[in-house]
Amino acid sequence: MRSVDTKTVYRSFFDAVGFFYENGPRLILVSLLWFLCSLPVVTLGPATLAAYAAIQSLREGYSIDRSHVRATLRRHGLSAVLLTGVPAVFLGISVLYARQYVVSRSALTLALAVVTTYVAAYTWLLLVPTFVGLATGGDLEPELRSAVRWTGQNAVSAVMVAMGTLLVAIVTGLLTVAFALVFAGIAFSFHLEVLLGPVTEQPEDASSPYEESRRD
Repeated sequence: MRSVDTKTVYRSFFDAVGFFYENGPRLILVSLLWFLCSLPVVTLGPATLAAYAAIQSLREGYSIDRSHVRATLRRHGLSAVLLTGVPAVFLGISVLYARQYVVSRSALTLALAVVTTYVAAYTWLLLVPTFVGLATGGDLEPELRSAVRWTGQNAVSAVMVAMGTLLVAIVTGLLTVAFALVFAGIAFSFHLEVLLGPVTEQPEDASSPYEESRRD
C-alpha cells in the first residue's frame, strides 16, 4: 500500500468515478450482489471482501476473475466476519453508553460513549486497508499490521477516505435504489485506487495476476 496525500485522495475519488463509468454494467452487478449478500448483516464482511476482490481483478485483468473471488473467500471469509464484528461491537457499546448518559447525565458515561465511538470509527478505518490487502492475495496478520501502520502514517488521508465514502453513501442513499446499484462499485473502487494507485496497462491476453495466490 502506498503513502498518499490529500491531493492524491482527491484525484483517486474522481478516477474511481471514471472507472465506474467505464465499467458500469459489471460494477452495477458487483454493487447489487454486495447489497443483497450484506442484508443478513453478519455476511457484510465476506460480501465486502468479495466485492474488493472482484473489483481489483477487474482493474488488473479487465474482467472479473471469479476463481480469485472464490479463493479469497475460502481463505479469509471467516476472518472477514470476525473483523467486521469488532467495530460493530464497539458501536453497540457506544450506543448503550449514550443512552445511559441521557438518563444519568454522568460525565464518565459521556466520556466512555465518546471513547468507544472513536474506537469503532478507528477499527472501521483499519478494515479498509486490511480488506484491500486480503483481496490482493495477502495474509491476515501481515495485512492487519500493514493497515495499522498505513492508517497511522496517513491519518489525514484515511479520514478523507472515510469522508469520501460517507459522501457516496449519502448521495446514493438519497437516490434510494442507487445505493444498491452504485455504492459498492464507486466506494470500493475509490478505496482500491487510493491504496494501490492506478492500474498498469496490460495486454488483453495476459493471465490473471492472482494465479499464485489461489489455494485449492
